[in-house]
Parts: sequence; structure tokens; C-alpha cells
Amino acid sequence: MNKVKNILLAVYIFFLAFVGTIYVACEFFEMDLAWLSDTSATRNYVIQMVLILITLCQIPLALRLFRFARIHRELICWPEEALLKWGLIRILLLGVPLVANTLFYYFYAFEPAYGYLAVILLLSMPFILPTMNRCKAETQEETDEQVKEMN
Repeated sequence: MNKVKNILLAVYIFFLAFVGTIYVACEFFEMDLAWLSDTSATRNYVIQMVLILITLCQIPLALRLFRFARIHRELICWPEEALLKWGLIRILLLGVPLVANTLFYYFYAFEPAYGYLAVILLLSMPFILPTMNRCKAETQEETDEQVKEMN
């Protein structure tokens, strides 16, 4: 279980470090990425709407992913394999749009919507932090007492 946690934590840290590197490169070293984008307002609008939809759909999906019956059964039956597979998917669900929103924020010359979406994703990331206690809790069957406490 410790190996799985370390892999998930490494992927988690990779996404945060990648976004941090983009931020540092563009803000402190004044690297201009706007030349990489198309200046078409229509394309910007379409990309913006798609990223808004993706972001707003993937946050609840990532946070509730382990509650789906099929995934929960896999986590109980094959804890390490399922946790690695679904944990990576969960991190990717938030990490990929985080990187995309950060890049588009700088591509389109500080378009605020991309920045807001990136901040929302950054605020969601701690809720999927792969700690050892969380890994153990997600791979164990809930007892009746625990279910009653949640309700």
C-alpha cells in the first residue's frame, strides 16, 4: 500500500510542480506565451466554454469517484491495483484541466476565466491528496456504525 501511495503522491506533486513552474516562468521571468495562441476571439470563447464545462464536471466526478458502486467494489476486492488505477484517474481528472487552464491563462494574455478555473482546481486538489490514512480508508469496507455517523 505504501508503494501505491508513493506513486500517487509523486503524480500529485508532479502536477502541482508543473503548474508552479509555468507560474514562475511566466510571472517572475516574464516569459510570454501569448505568441503561441491564436488571437481569434471566437476560438478563445469556444476553448473557454469547453474548459469551463470540463472543469465544472470533473471536480465533482473526481471527488465522488470512489463512491460509485463498481469502483468501490474493486477497491475492496483488489485494494492495491484498484487504488493505483482509480487514484491515478482521480488525480488526472483534476491535474490535466489544471495544467490546461494555467497554460490558456498565459496563452490568452491573462484571460481571467482561465485563472479562476485554475484556482478552483487548485482549491480542489487537497481533497484528493493521497495520504496513507486516506488510502487505507478508501480500500476498507464501511461498517454500519460508520454509515450511521455519516448520516
